[in-house]
Order: sequence, then C-alpha cells, then structure tokens
Amino acid sequence: MRGKLLVGVALTVTVGAGCTPSVERLAGDAGPAGPAAGSASPSVPGAPTTASSGSGTPAAGSTSPAAPVAGTSGPDTQVSAIRQTDWPNAVIRKLGFCGESDDSVAFRNGSNGFDVPCRILPGGAQPVYGEFIVEEPANAPSTEDALVLVELGNPNAARRQALVPVQLSDNGRGRYAWPVIRGDQPGSGGAQVMTFASYRLVGQNVEATVRTLDGGTETRRWRKADGSGNWERY
Repeated sequence: MRGKLLVGVALTVTVGAGCTPSVERLAGDAGPAGPAAGSASPSVPGAPTTASSGSGTPAAGSTSPAAPVAGTSGPDTQVSAIRQTDWPNAVIRKLGFCGESDDSVAFRNGSNGFDVPCRILPGGAQPVYGEFIVEEPANAPSTEDALVLVELGNPNAARRQALVPVQLSDNGRGRYAWPVIRGDQPGSGGAQVMTFASYRLVGQNVEATVRTLDGGTETRRWRKADGSGNWERY
C-alpha cells in the first residue's frame, strides 16, 4: 500500500461553471486551465462557458490544458514525474474506455484521431494529482498518481465521459490506466449528456459535481470497491 495521505487534503479541478468548490487552494491542486498560447481549440458543446472561482478553475472551451503545475512552492521543490506528463500527447496503456483494441491509446493534440474520437481533458479540464492508487509491492516508494477527464464520442453526437486514474509504470516512463469512473450513458439520440463539471480527490476517494442528463447538478462520491481498483458509489 502506498504512503498514507493526509486526511482532509482535497485536490480539485473544475471543468466549467455551475459549481464552486468550497475548499481552499492547497499544494497539489490543479492549476487554472485555458488554451495554450496560439491555441484555437473548439469549444465543447454542452459544457459551461464561464469559469467558477475557487480551487482549480479551468476555463471551458479548450482541449489543450495549461502546463503541469508543481505540487508545492519553493525553489528546491522537484516536480513529480506524473506532473511532467504532456497529456494532450500522452500514450496511456489499458484505457479500454476509448474502445481501441490496441494495448495503448496514443493521443495527439488531445485526441486519438479516430472517426469516433476519444479526447483527453476536453473543455479545458485539468488533471488532479495525489497518491490514491494502490502501489505494489507495498514497500515501493510512493509516487503521485493522476486523475484525468476523458470523453468518447463526437461533440455534436452521443458522447460519454469518464474519470481515468493514471499511474506511472515501474520504470517511471510509461503511464497506464486503472478502472475508470464512467459517466452515465447518453440519453436517447445522444441529445442529453452527463458531464463532470468538477472533480477532486478526498484522501483515496473521488468526489465530483456532475451535470445530469436533465441539466441539473449533483454531487457524487466514489471509493475503491476492491484491490483491483474498481470503484463504487457511496
């Protein structure tokens, strides 16, 4: 089991407006998002367009996140390997949610490039970092993990989102996904889509504000269901 987390420390990322996290900004929170310089990424239909205030408030409208954020302040702080990930161009193993038969999903400029695309960090979403995935062997040095938003489907058609836990490989160079937290299936004809408006880590659990199929919002919480990393709502 990887190192203990400080209970009560919450890491948050906000995908759009409609909710304002009530936690203070802490070391490790996701940084503000927005298009990279010169980016002209399209907006995500159905996603709010005004960023909320508070901890980690990315602006909707870009599939290109800001640069990775260091976990703590100070000149001698070393950025963890997972935070150095170039997420729009990441290669993630075992991400079956994207529907690919290959062992790895290779993103380029935020998409896998298929006719029915899988996009990483849509709408200006940012990753959240923390030590929340089980480490094997139990005495292995603890390292940070990431929680990222992925969306499968075309923006103007039926699409579905998922929160993806990502862990470093043993050599620290690869990234691979654990079981994902899936959003609800889209409504009839794909017109209604559930989206994650914000998400955060609370210890080893995940908490998110979601926009439901009927346009309302609600808070959902998940915890580990077993040693394989599957999730259950509670």
